[in-house]
Amino acid sequence: MELQLAAPDRRLAGIAGRYVDAAARPGAPETTAELPGRSLVVIIDLDDGWTVDGRRYGSFVGGLYDRPVHVGHGGGYRCVQLDLEPTALRRLTGVPAGALAAETVALEDLLGPEAHRLAERLHDAPDARARFAILDDLLLRRLASAPPPRRPDVERAWKLLRASRGRLRTDELAAAVGCSRRTLSARFAEEIGVGPKLAARLVRLEHVRARLGAAPLARIAAEQGFADQAHLSRELRALTGRTPTELLAEARPTPFPEVQDRSAGAA
Repeated sequence: MELQLAAPDRRLAGIAGRYVDAAARPGAPETTAELPGRSLVVIIDLDDGWTVDGRRYGSFVGGLYDRPVHVGHGGGYRCVQLDLEPTALRRLTGVPAGALAAETVALEDLLGPEAHRLAERLHDAPDARARFAILDDLLLRRLASAPPPRRPDVERAWKLLRASRGRLRTDELAAAVGCSRRTLSARFAEEIGVGPKLAARLVRLEHVRARLGAAPLARIAAEQGFADQAHLSRELRALTGRTPTELLAEARPTPFPEVQDRSAGAA
């Protein structure tokens, strides 16, 4: 397997997370249960496409799920992935993340013909660094012509939720941005794709997974605000279908553990 990771241009902070350039040729079809997370996943396919929960796609965008999603290939793959903040989708494409709630859609449904042109440019690029630069260019161009956030209160609430590692309650978030719980929940569903409670669970899941194996499970549970280790284990089982031990066994170190900073002005 070939894998390279990088951070987007600094000007895309709050828009995109990491970039991933990946390729493998195992020679036989494979399907994996991809775990839920707090980011939208954009896959630009450079090979023969994918299946997602049994449906066929080329390039695709996955919304927020509360369960694993089964993603397969026919014997090999080559792709570029970017993790997109849910609040950025409307600004970049005109489509709110709520339209992708527990759904996967073809990238051309969001970008139109530009999706195919993007895949062609990435396919013809000489290396991962050049492909990441193409992603920077696309996102910066779209951001430059994007309208301001339609729901700045949701943008702020999302940032606060992330900063708290998912530990802020819905009523605390609503009070922080000056609206009711009901209003915040409705706006989260529209702009994020899930309500504040599930969003908080997905954010916490990300931090728990990052800590597995680095500290005792009881300590991780306390750090992340769970009543005890048993509550943490039940939450992991509910969202991922796996125990902490199974999640840790599945974790594999990448050959490129450090995300490279390719931002403007970086060396």
